[in-house]
Amino acid sequence: ASLPLLFDHLRLDPALMSAPFITTMVDVAGVFIYLQTAAWLLSHLGVNG
Repeated sequence: ASLPLLFDHLRLDPALMSAPFITTMVDVAGVFIYLQTAAWLLSHLGVNG
């Protein structure tokens, strides 16, 4: 909810900046969750890394 205020403070158009920023954050979170799930599965299958 504070992203538009931050972008407004930086003199960027909040309407144009919020969607790409949120999309990027969702993508990063998805990759992080994917890698954590893979690490958890490998550790529970007895694969050493």
